[in-house]
Amino acid sequence: MKTSCLFASKAARVLSVCFLSLLIGGATIVGAQDAAQAGVYFTTIVPRGGFSENVTNNGYGVSGQFLVRLGPSPILAGGDLGIAVYGSVSHREPISTTIPNLQVRVSTSNNILFSHFVLRAQPRTGPVRPYFDGLIGLKHLFTKTSISDLSDGETFASSTDLSDTALSYGFGGGLQIPLTKGREAKILLDTGVRYLRGARAEYLRKGSIREENGVVVFDVFSSRTDVLAVQVGVTFRF
Repeated sequence: MKTSCLFASKAARVLSVCFLSLLIGGATIVGAQDAAQAGVYFTTIVPRGGFSENVTNNGYGVSGQFLVRLGPSPILAGGDLGIAVYGSVSHREPISTTIPNLQVRVSTSNNILFSHFVLRAQPRTGPVRPYFDGLIGLKHLFTKTSISDLSDGETFASSTDLSDTALSYGFGGGLQIPLTKGREAKILLDTGVRYLRGARAEYLRKGSIREENGVVVFDVFSSRTDVLAVQVGVTFRF
């Protein structure tokens, strides 16, 4: 796992340099029509391959994306960032064995944080515009347990039970449909699907943390982290 984390750290630095270079280059495109796109989406993560053998339920979350057009070409480039929860449990528990009547809520969530460099091919004209994406980046899988107050839900303690990072890459496509009138609509319904291959990582799933004879036991799983990501949201053109 140490080797994969080192590789992921190097990949993250490379992606950061690429993205910053892209933003600097994109900033020179002043006044161009449809020079950039930004969107926010509801995202469903469907485990595939070996990941689906260990995680049988889908994940749900949100994601965002920012792309700039490379000159007058049909190519846009940028990045995305999102998070999805693929399993969670919550229960009440006494704050102490000596004070059983004072209880708190203990919640555990299994999460995937993903970030990619995105290269998109999309026509510059037309009210309805399909697109094709190529992506490379990282998936960060982590399980977090928190303790919160029953009355107001305020969290006063939390810890990360397990985390690992894996290379992520893939392709996808989608369709943008205008939600406003005019020759060049600025607000669009955006629907898309991506198949994201993922390198091997260690992770927990719902029910992985249990107690045996007073001792907390973690059932750790390891596999590739392939997923199918389905997105529906709104994109804004600038």
